[in-house]
Amino acid sequence: MKKRLGKILCFAVACMMAASGCSGNAEESGEAVPVQSVSILAGLGGGLQNRYAGKVVSQETLELKKEENKTIKEVFVQAGDEVKEGQKLFAYDSDEISLSIDQAKLELEKLENSITTMEKQVEELEKEKKKAASSEKLSYTIEIQSVQAEIKQAEYNINAKKIEIERLEKSLENAEVTSTIDGVVQSINENGYDNYGNPLPYMVVMQTGNYRVKGTINEQNVGQLPVGSPVILRSRVDESQTWNGVIEKVDLDAAESGNDNNNGYVMSSSGGGEMTQSSKYPFYITLENGDGLMLGQHIYIELDVGQEDKKEGIWLSSYYIVQDGDNAYVWAANEKDKLEKRKVTLGMRDDAADEFQITEGLTAQDYIAIPADNLKEGLSVTKYDDGSFGGGMNGGDAGAASGMEGGGAAEPLPGGDGLEGDLQDGGADLNLEGSDEGAAGEEGGEMLPSEDGGEPEAATPAGEGGTEAGV
Repeated sequence: MKKRLGKILCFAVACMMAASGCSGNAEESGEAVPVQSVSILAGLGGGLQNRYAGKVVSQETLELKKEENKTIKEVFVQAGDEVKEGQKLFAYDSDEISLSIDQAKLELEKLENSITTMEKQVEELEKEKKKAASSEKLSYTIEIQSVQAEIKQAEYNINAKKIEIERLEKSLENAEVTSTIDGVVQSINENGYDNYGNPLPYMVVMQTGNYRVKGTINEQNVGQLPVGSPVILRSRVDESQTWNGVIEKVDLDAAESGNDNNNGYVMSSSGGGEMTQSSKYPFYITLENGDGLMLGQHIYIELDVGQEDKKEGIWLSSYYIVQDGDNAYVWAANEKDKLEKRKVTLGMRDDAADEFQITEGLTAQDYIAIPADNLKEGLSVTKYDDGSFGGGMNGGDAGAASGMEGGGAAEPLPGGDGLEGDLQDGGADLNLEGSDEGAAGEEGGEMLPSEDGGEPEAATPAGEGGTEAGV
């Protein structure tokens, strides 16, 4: 319903534009009446859907960091090995830890002995102070306070040393590191850094059995994917193969930038060509059923706006139907591209969608107008279809920046509420990340490989015919 509402709104905008500057009777103005394809209005052509690049990932990833000042003595697994919960992964050098504990205990004993010595020193100074002349008492007082301060510092050091010993003893108990999940060892990083000097966990284990899907979206479009929204996941090889899921999280704390063709920058139409920093955020999808999916598989992600729930026959919004008693009619274009008042037969009604089934009087190839008081039979018409609203624009705001396939995968109006994105201020913040230099097939700005490992591929329309483009 949202998808069809979008098309109605988009067509209504076209009608208002065609009617601007006109007044009174449409026949007197000489303006043609806008009519739109029944196929589009009834959702029979499939339309175009915003698509996002997705990848099947594990439900949980175990990242194990190497503890500082500890040496790994033995590694029990290799990258690619399957492991079970509780299985040993690697072990620290326990002899080294034991030596550290013994050393810390010696230092603790030394500190405790120093306190005993200083306390005796204070007692002796107090005795001498009592026997000293009045002129010397001040110097004894200062010396006593100095020793007492050293005692306080030693007590602090003792507490810190005890904490250190507890940590070392606990570390000795956990000298063998085990897996907390069933999974596969994805990587073992001996040096702890990647090629760019960024820190890496020593070992990464990916959970097996339960999958989820990860996608990325540009910061300008992050509001288009509310948490809890249902989505359809579509195979890149066979688009008839689909899975269902729900957006569980949009991770705004894990911004990514600088990894796309423009080094994380986009061109803003409102800034006179000014380049601005653009970040991408990962989002995650919980699967209803992941049967048939493989870990690491690349798929398409679409918001579920009912595109899979197709009704039989032609269903039109009541917005286009004029009811006169027991009769119903629409304003349709005839074979001579002239407007006529055409009688139609109504079937069932969908109260939730406010739609009627048209059983007679219209075909998918017909074009109809929005009813208005100034319409008359015989007026000239201007036909609108998907091609009338899409201009082959690469990288529209609802396109490549959001990680959509094809750098601009948007129908005349996205399946969202209102005129968001495509008709917003004439397309404010037009994003050029999806330029001809290679936006097609992005995963949040990065080219996706084809399923067979060949060249990156561009997206295909969600429906039949046409290219995916913004308004």
